[in-house]
Amino acid sequence: MFLIGRAPVVGLLLLALGTVAVRGGAGGALRAGHQPPEQTAVRLDALPLLFADDSGLAKRAGVTRTLHAARTHPAPVVESDRPWEGNRVYIYGTVHQDPESGLFRMWYMTRPLPESPGPRSGAIPELRAGGFDVVLYATSRDGILWEKPSVGLYQFNGSRNNNIVFDLHSPSILVDARETNPAKRYKMVGALEGSYHAAYSADGLRWTSVPGTPILPHSDTITLAQDPATGDYLAYHKRPATVRGHARRVVWLSRSPDFQTWSEPELVFAPDEQDDAWVKTSEERTEVYNMSVFPHASGFIGLPTIFRVMKQRARTEIAPGQSPVDGPIDVELATSMDGRAWQRPARREVMIPRGAPGTFDAGAILGVASAPVHVDNVTWVYYTALTTGHGAPMPPKRITIGRAEWRRHGFASLDAGPDGGRIETTLLQFGASSLVVNADASRGRIRVALLESDGRPIASYRLEDSEGLESDAAQWTASWKGQTTVPTEHPVRVVVELTSARLFSLSAGR
Repeated sequence: MFLIGRAPVVGLLLLALGTVAVRGGAGGALRAGHQPPEQTAVRLDALPLLFADDSGLAKRAGVTRTLHAARTHPAPVVESDRPWEGNRVYIYGTVHQDPESGLFRMWYMTRPLPESPGPRSGAIPELRAGGFDVVLYATSRDGILWEKPSVGLYQFNGSRNNNIVFDLHSPSILVDARETNPAKRYKMVGALEGSYHAAYSADGLRWTSVPGTPILPHSDTITLAQDPATGDYLAYHKRPATVRGHARRVVWLSRSPDFQTWSEPELVFAPDEQDDAWVKTSEERTEVYNMSVFPHASGFIGLPTIFRVMKQRARTEIAPGQSPVDGPIDVELATSMDGRAWQRPARREVMIPRGAPGTFDAGAILGVASAPVHVDNVTWVYYTALTTGHGAPMPPKRITIGRAEWRRHGFASLDAGPDGGRIETTLLQFGASSLVVNADASRGRIRVALLESDGRPIASYRLEDSEGLESDAAQWTASWKGQTTVPTEHPVRVVVELTSARLFSLSAGR
């Protein structure tokens, strides 16, 4: 098996969102990529340019695209071990690294078990009536060992010595860098009492419901993202729809410019005919359990959880708390330029492999955190792991939180063999003074050039001036005869020439 760093390669995936990736030598004609409708520059600043699709490309030749499966940590990183955590924990939530302290902060979820029969709110009296789930808070220095600090906000069975911070199902938290009001720096969406709700916080611990909530009808899983171009808040949420004769779980999108007023939801992601190719009986079908969405410089990466419904039990056949719908759930990949129209590779690769039978994540991956975490040369995504399929009783079903790992930005790469390949980006507006290249050229070489907006070479930034990369480097600063500063006053195009190498991302560095 060919290794990039230590991440196994899923396999070569030749795609151009419905067409085959270009093969051929570096000297061949460059083929146009998927161009945005307007030739506005893509801002390269806080977010990297990823290559899971062609949204950031103007031309390419001699390259193929590969999707890369994650490595997974061999054991859960968070398990239920507190009385108020019941018998399960979920990362329907978020992990964020505080830029000042370096501390990792996790907002996760549980369904507590009351001491005695009756409403769960009897065990936690200050929570809103009708709720079933609570938001919990944990911290970590290394992302593996997590502490559950007592925050003293809510009572559980008469004590405030717990880490409960709110009362929503599927809490998704955004740390809003654009927010000018410090009291609203943290934003949360989640489900309660049959609807979706929103809240804000100054510190991520003490939350205030947004006036006028609920914000959307229906309820269950929801993920919050932000459009880097407009600043709009994006709520990707579960809501049923009939697709090819079956009522199914699918993903809807609602947008908000102010976190107060939300657009009419539109269906944006549903199973296609290829997803149902395995189906043999009338009760079998494919659904989309949820989808976390990560913006990058020229678009969005989606990690939909694809649920193969293999069995539908009658309510009389299931135990209390058991779902009647059973089957495995796998994490796949989708891409979008605008967050609304989504494309998927022709070959449906699993991005976070389930474990071997008997392991903590063998049965299903129920969902992933609403944002990745990038630490040095690695990207982490936390996920909800099931020992069994979705519909098994508890026990034997066990629900914990695991961690998937890629090389930094390593969801996909553009690859060239010994005959060489070349890509040219769309217009990029650098928000910082250097170009950071994430590539594996340990078996070959990469060179970089800059072009004017009309395609003319920029003096001193030509391929022949490039001090090429001949190693595996997730954060290599491009240089041209010792010069590392790139133009920031006007948009440029970036050309990358690859020989026996892989390109994962481009970023702006300081």
